[in-house]
Parts: sequence; C-alpha cells; structure tokens
Amino acid sequence: MSPLLEIQGLRTVFRSAGGDIAAVDGVSLEVPRGRTLGIVGESGCGKSMLSLSVMRLVPPPGRVAAGRVLLEGRDLLTLSTSEMRAVRGGQVAMIFQEPMTSLNPVHPIGLQITEAMRAHDPRASTAELRDRAIAALERVRIPAPTRRYDEFPHQLSGGMRQRVMIAMALACKPKLLIADEPTTALDVTVQAQILDLLRDLQAETGMSIILITHDLGVVAEMADEVAVMYAGRVAERASARDLFGSPQHPYTLGLLGSVPRLDEDRDRLLAIEGAVPPPFALPQGCRFNPRCPFAIEACTAAQPPLEEIEPGHFAACIRAPVESAVELAR
Repeated sequence: MSPLLEIQGLRTVFRSAGGDIAAVDGVSLEVPRGRTLGIVGESGCGKSMLSLSVMRLVPPPGRVAAGRVLLEGRDLLTLSTSEMRAVRGGQVAMIFQEPMTSLNPVHPIGLQITEAMRAHDPRASTAELRDRAIAALERVRIPAPTRRYDEFPHQLSGGMRQRVMIAMALACKPKLLIADEPTTALDVTVQAQILDLLRDLQAETGMSIILITHDLGVVAEMADEVAVMYAGRVAERASARDLFGSPQHPYTLGLLGSVPRLDEDRDRLLAIEGAVPPPFALPQGCRFNPRCPFAIEACTAAQPPLEEIEPGHFAACIRAPVESAVELAR
C-alpha cells in the first residue's frame, strides 16, 4: 500500500544578508496509512520547521526552496492558496506546541472550534455546528462539554486546553494529524492521558500521525517508525523497535544514553557535549562530527548520505554500523 504522505528532498531556507540559510535540508520521509511516525531531536534541529513546511505555514522570510510533499500523490507545494486552505484541517490538521498561545484568549473555545468547521462546511447551520463542536469536546473526554463550549481558554487547565486543540484538529476528520510537542509543559499524569487519547482516536478513525517531540519515552510508547533529526537533516530512520534496540548513529546513541533507566545502575548519565550548531555556522562534513565520540578525520570531508544499514534501517554515518554502540549507550 502506498504511503499517505511522502516528503521528498524537502529544503526550507531563510533569506539573510549572507545568502539563504537552510533550516530543513534535504529531508525525505514517508508516513504510512494508519501509522505513527515519531520525529525526535534536540531543540533547533528542524523538527517544527519541517511540520510548518508540510502545512505551508513557514513564516517569512522563510520559504520552501526545493522538494515535494505528496499527500496521496498530490503535491501540496504546487497547490494554490485556496486549495491549500481546503487541505488544512480537512485532510491534514496540526496541534501546535503551546495551546495557551495557539487559542485566541478573547473568544470562547466553542466558537473557535466551530470556526474551523464552518471553513470546511459553510452550509451548516449555527445550531448544527454547535452540536458538532460539543460532540467533539465530548469525544476528547472533556467533562461537561456543553458548559465548556462557552468558556474561555484561561478558564481551562493546560491539559484541558490541549484537549481543545485536539478536538479542533480532529473536528473535520483529517487523514493526517501533525502533533508538535503535544505533551509539553504537562504533568506526567495528564501527559499519559493525552497520549492514550491520541492512540484511541487513531484506532477509531484510522488517521496517520506525525508526532514531533524531544521526549524519547513518548516516542517509544506511541511511534511505529522513528526519524532522528540533527541540524536540519535526518540522521537515522528505522522502526521504533530497531531504533531503540539497535541504534546505529552516534547521535541516537547519545540521546538514548542520556535517558535514565530503572533496569541499570549508573553513577551518571551519558551527556552529548556541546550544542546543535546554528544553520548559519554548520561544520564541514558530518554536522555531528564536532560532538561525536566516534569522529575520525574522514568525517570532516563530506556530509554522509542517509544509507540503508540493515533492511528498513537507515543512518547517515560513515562509521555505521557502530560496533561499540551498546557500550557507548551504557
């Protein structure tokens, strides 16, 4: 079966005095139907910019300079503004990072949900839209949805606001949901509830999900496939089982080694030295080589391509497969 979404060679740049700076640089990914793709990496690696590029919401002076985004074979980057407006919400929906700033503070949440519905069904009556919005709130397990319909964002908790964002995103039954850090700033209990909700809704509707996060625990629980991004590029891509069981890129090893584990007794966690380089000051060769414990002189010669190391397991590293991967992770 063909994938629902195909991203091919996507490159998003920002114009500067020194020329174009790439925030997303040649990313290629696939999202199967009814499956979840997790995208992980440190802040500044290009995860959110990738999602905004798919939705064609890149803020100026940014622009998508190259590549294709195929939704069921239809290139979203070639659509007119009105055609793309019909795709957003109707076929592809997005949950943004911070619900408090994504929701309009001066309008009741019910009005904001019905506004999205009306955009895709202008002939529906106000009463019909109200009933559908209340049903959407009930669907995401918000208690007393009829009363909540008339409340403002500041009257809801962080978890409730996140549920409103999910209700709004799913109001028009999209085929693909992009969830950008859907559990940020939520306590562990509410985070588990949100993840359970997304999983149940996916099983109910058959939608695909792109889950963007820096939390490896969330990825391990939710994702079928995982792509690890670093400095605007995909460093490693594999099934969740293979990536967590046998990581092949040093950056992935570092991320996994920095997570505390209950089944191991370690004096200290592994730390990745340094920080993600800014897109205007990328190192020569492999972009991870200044922070990589496996780096050799050849790593500075050229940017390694994303190659298949094992069936379905891709890594952009000339040292892969890393023989001492398990030892480094520990």
